[in-house]
Amino acid sequence: MKEMVQAALDNYVLAYKNNDKNLFRSLWDDAAIFEDPVGAEPCNGIEAICAFWDFGHSNGMEITPTNVETVICANEGILKAVMQVRNTNNNSGMDISIVDHFIVNESGKIISGRAFWDETSISQPHDINSIDINVEDFKDRG
Repeated sequence: MKEMVQAALDNYVLAYKNNDKNLFRSLWDDAAIFEDPVGAEPCNGIEAICAFWDFGHSNGMEITPTNVETVICANEGILKAVMQVRNTNNNSGMDISIVDHFIVNESGKIISGRAFWDETSISQPHDINSIDINVEDFKDRG
């Protein structure tokens, strides 16, 4: 089981690094729940989770995980990373230090994902323009 959880987390990172929505979609059980960030209205089911992907990748946005670390226990995994959020249209962005918790089923599909981050997790790289984000507005993304 540990290998399946590690593979799910590795492919999650790969999906973001390669901007690969199809890979991202393939990682999730159809009835999965994803809460990003914790406290936001959860995305219930694969269609809502894919809509979340679209929300984060709209209008020139790219998200690249760096400094990735994982810890796997049984069918659960923690993924720590810095998500480099960049808008290629206007050279803006931010870095978000996240801790994701995933639960994987016996088929190797993610059934639960929870992303832990808040305002204190966001930093501004010096070489790009700032993206202003209000976490409460982000949680209410509709």
